[in-house]
Amino acid sequence: MDIILTESQYIQLLVERNETVIANAFEKSANITKKVVKDVREQYKIDFTAAGTWGAVIGGFIGPIVDYMNGTYTNLNQGDVNLIIFGVILTFFSSNKEKLNKVLQIIKEKGIITFFDQAIMKAYDLRDAFLGFMESLNLTMSKVSNMISYCFLIPLVPILKDLIAMDITKEQIDLITMGVTHWLGLSMGSKYVEQIVKSIINRIKTVDSVSKSDQ
Repeated sequence: MDIILTESQYIQLLVERNETVIANAFEKSANITKKVVKDVREQYKIDFTAAGTWGAVIGGFIGPIVDYMNGTYTNLNQGDVNLIIFGVILTFFSSNKEKLNKVLQIIKEKGIITFFDQAIMKAYDLRDAFLGFMESLNLTMSKVSNMISYCFLIPLVPILKDLIAMDITKEQIDLITMGVTHWLGLSMGSKYVEQIVKSIINRIKTVDSVSKSDQ
């Protein structure tokens, strides 16, 4: 027997599928952080305990840097890439200069400081692009560090763009934004996260509308 779905039922199925995609994206971000931190801890006895709490936030930021390093510098082994990424993590998410200097010394001794410099430049480019995007949402954030704490949203943007293309309802958007805070178990204000997600959705809609009108 054939089952015929209405358009609204079909969209609902797509929304539910993308909810899983979002959850998987956050889990992937957290796992990237865990892998890097675990490898450096085992190899060099240097730990970063905050990764347990901020894994998805950190992973959202370093994920693109990991992809860049693995795709560009194929001559580097994964251990060296993880060490470099760990240095990036400490640069942006830690105030422990002593620990960072220790990691940088190991990087220099291994002769991979040039690769670290490239990773840092990419990280600053990503940070600036992300902060610029966040500022375009017209949200009130008093410090750069506040914006950085929302880096878990980076892998979420293309997923939201796909959802918006399906012309989802306001109720479906509400469910997704509330789900974001549930999946992450955020200690930060969930209402504010929902506000940010909705602002991202509105921003994407505005850009898409402008693009279509220019065609």
